[in-house]
Order: sequence, then C-alpha cells, then structure tokens
Amino acid sequence: MSAGNVEAQLAEMFADTGSSSPDEEASSSSSEEETSSDQSTSQAEEGWTEAGSLQEFPFSNIGHFNIGPAESPIDFFNLFFNSTFMSLLIASINSHGLRLLLETNAPHSRALNWKDTNADEVLVFLAMLIHMGHIRLSRLNDYWSTDPLYNLPFKNFMSRDRFLLILRNLFFSDPNYSFSNNDPNRFVKPIITFFNNLMKTLVSPPKNLTIDESVLHWRGRLKIRQYIKGKRHKYGVKIYVLTDTNGITQKMHMYCGSHDDELQGKGHADKVVMMLMEDYLDAGHSLYMDNFYNSVKLAENLLAKRTYLTGTLRANRVGNPIITRTKIARGTLLTRYRRGVCVTNYRDKRNVLMISTEHHSNLVDSRNRRGQVSQKPKVIVSYNKFMKGVDRKDQMLSYYPFYTKSTRWYRKMLLHVMQVMLLNSYLMFNQQMKYSGNNDKVMSFLDFRLNVIRKLLKIDRLPPTDRQTAIRNMPTSSTVNKIKTNTGDDIHLPEELPKNHKGKTKRKDCRHCMDTTGKRKSTLFYCPLCSKRPGLCLKCFRVYHRY
Repeated sequence: MSAGNVEAQLAEMFADTGSSSPDEEASSSSSEEETSSDQSTSQAEEGWTEAGSLQEFPFSNIGHFNIGPAESPIDFFNLFFNSTFMSLLIASINSHGLRLLLETNAPHSRALNWKDTNADEVLVFLAMLIHMGHIRLSRLNDYWSTDPLYNLPFKNFMSRDRFLLILRNLFFSDPNYSFSNNDPNRFVKPIITFFNNLMKTLVSPPKNLTIDESVLHWRGRLKIRQYIKGKRHKYGVKIYVLTDTNGITQKMHMYCGSHDDELQGKGHADKVVMMLMEDYLDAGHSLYMDNFYNSVKLAENLLAKRTYLTGTLRANRVGNPIITRTKIARGTLLTRYRRGVCVTNYRDKRNVLMISTEHHSNLVDSRNRRGQVSQKPKVIVSYNKFMKGVDRKDQMLSYYPFYTKSTRWYRKMLLHVMQVMLLNSYLMFNQQMKYSGNNDKVMSFLDFRLNVIRKLLKIDRLPPTDRQTAIRNMPTSSTVNKIKTNTGDDIHLPEELPKNHKGKTKRKDCRHCMDTTGKRKSTLFYCPLCSKRPGLCLKCFRVYHRY
C-alpha cells in the first residue's frame, strides 16, 4: 500500500451500507469482531463528541546515530557487517559445509571439494553478491562465461565452483539459540534477532515511525507462506517492519502464520504493533500505520504509553463512532473525539476514514505533485507525508537485488536481511553527511555500493595501471604461505605441482604460453596465490606477473 493512494484505500469498504447486513461487512484481514447490531452501534457512540482536545507530550528520545568515528561508506558497511556478524557467518558456513561433505555420497559432487572459508574470502563473496545486483543475468554460470558477449570480471576474484559452493553452504546460526526441528523460525530467527539487537545499539530513531508489511516473494511449497491481496508479489513470506520516514529499518519480524507463537490468535494486529514498538514506548514517538492495524482500542492503548497513532481506519472496527458509517457529500467532513482520540470521515472522490491521537481534522493547504493547491484535513496531509518509510525501503531494495534464483527460502531470507543491512548503512551514511555539513559527500545508492565493492575487493590500493594485476593476483585462501615485501604487497613465487597417491605429478598447461601463442605447453610449476592457480613454466612466470 502506498501512502500516495490514501484516498483509494477504503473504496471497497464503503459500498451502500443502508441495505447491507452485518454479515456482509466482514473483514478478512481484521482480528477484531465487527459491530453487528443497532445496540452495539449505540454503545460505540457513547462518549463521542463533535469537539474535543488531544493530549500533548514531548518527544524524549535523542534521535541520533551511535556510530563512533565512521566517515566513509566502508566504515558504515562495517558497522553492520562487523566482526561479530562475520565470525558467526563464517562459523555457520564452515559447519554447514562440513556437514554437507559428510552426508554427500555422490562421487563427483561439488560438495566433496569443500574447504573451510575465512573472512577475506567471505568478504570477496559478499562483494560479488552485491555486484550481481548491478549486472543482472538469467543464469548464474554466465557471470563466469568466457564468451566475448559477457567478459565480466567475476572470474578474476573467485572461481565459479568456489562461489557456488559457498552460496550452497550460506547459513547463519547462533549457538545461543536452540530451536525444535518443527520450528520454521530456526533458520531465520538468529539473523533477524542479530539485526534487531544491532539496530538498538546503532540508532536512536527519530520521532516519526512507520509500521507496514513487506513480502519476500516465494511461490514454492512452504507452510508459513502467506497470500496478501493487493501486493505485487501476492505469495510469499510476510515480514512486519518498523522503519522511520527515511526508510531506515529499525526492527523486523517474520510472520509464521498459525506457527507464530508471538502473534497468532485474537488481537493479531494489536500484538504486531506492541511487539515492534516495545523498545520505543513512553518516549513520545508518532506512529503511522494503515487500516490493517488501526482501531480505537489500539489508539487508546498507545496513548497510555505516551505514543501517538495516526492512520486510516476501517469502517467495521469495534468501538468506531457512528460517523464511520455515515454518507456525506463531497468536500465535507465529520469529526468525533473521545479520550484524546480523533476520528474523521472525509469525502473527496471517495470516503476516507482517519484516526489520530496527534492531529486534528482542520483544513490546511495541500500541494500535489502537479503544484496544484487544495484544502485537505491536516490528519490526511500528515499521513501522506510520513507514511512512506516501508514503501521507500522496498523501493530502494528493488533497484539492485541480490541473485536469489534456485536457492532455499531461508537462504533467500538471509540474503534479504543482508540487503536491508546494506541499505541501512547507505541511508545512515547520507544522513550523517548532511548532519555534519558534508553535502558534497552525499552519493547515490549505486555509487555507495560500488565504493563498498572496491574496498572489499581491494582494487584501489594500486595505481590504475596496476589494478588489473592486483585483481588477478588476489589471494582466495589463508592456507597459502605468503611472502610480503617491505610495503606489505604479496610476492608470487612458483611452486611445484603436488604429487598424487601414486607419487606421480599431473602437469598443467602453461597459461601464458596458451594466451600468447595459442599452443599448449605442459609444466610442473604453478602459482599458488593467483585466483585460479594457473600452471606457468619458469620462463613465463615473471612475464605473467609483470615482475
């Protein structure tokens, strides 16, 4: 749901109610019961008045970043992909790879070639995943294709088989958590919990917050898969998200349907709001939500926790005043107050119901995207202004998505959380640059990602003429002995090819001879530090490395 389409949100809710029965007004998404008789309607009207006041209390949080000396894009990237995250990720990948190695029976399976990874290799792997969002191909193998139509740089950093092997074993677990085998959260809960705890330490959110749901597209068979009418991807895993109005995700929760012990049962929408806001109550925050969550009861509960609520309202919610079912002429509005809650029925092209504990319904000037000025209730103007955080987040993530084809749902969820972490680091970087007065350092999302990729691949340490050599010679394993010069650069030295169990050495073709003359020449030597460990005869070794 987009905040710009607020006037169309309740079109299907306001059919002719004069001849409809209570059974015809049931809402499939609401967890609340409906008013079903004139008696309940009259009871709901008690206490509502045409005029009233709203409570006022100050915003007591600071609303800033706890980021330390971070200044560059890679610094903000490292705030999220920190040493704790990397150690847990590497341990999980190695553990999963070892288990897969022990369980594999196929003699030619790629899993039999598994070797433990390390921080340097995983950072290169993440950089390649990020860069795949900029270059979209239908097949994963095409990123390593030698066809002149492609000619992509991925093969210079990591071999295809190694990348696929790490991707297959990509996993995130935390030894502090234990789950049953029937719990669908056991694969995803550790990474979401890590993210939520990290955001609490990094960010003190601003006053205005937004709650909405996102959908991770999944059409396969999955017991927690949801169907959400009106979304672009109607089938998938539902994620409840709390963001600020700039799109920085503060907290998220993967909804598991009837298997979700925290949110299942009556009062589902209220439970979602209270769960996402539990760390930010009693601080004067303003919360903006759509009609799936809002009700008079929830508004009163949040008001008792010194938290404002503003959003659209469904006509059939329990506790609504009678004006929510009243037909009015175009350009008019009705307002009712009770205990600091304001409910508004405004008619423009369609009826729009609003509820707020912060904004009145007085008419103010509103300018649309064409520059035309019109009169609208203040509550609607404020809602359109601030109800955009989750939509902005989803829009930004759709620009450069990671490659997620042919992968399991929980791995796709892990990649989604890492994309949110990357987006948060970008949004925080730009905001910090604006706060510090360095507007010239503000950059686009694409430039931020490319800057991070260059740092992760370490291709900016040498002059431009030597960068291709640095890319080709980048080490991919910490098990190889390295010799360094006084400047810290690696020196590549030839080594003899290892012997097999029969004591014989299987020779390799010299890479340089093949590239320059097109002829095959076998050799007993190779370079252990180059990405593909090419065979090189001693005469060609120095020429190949430009020594």
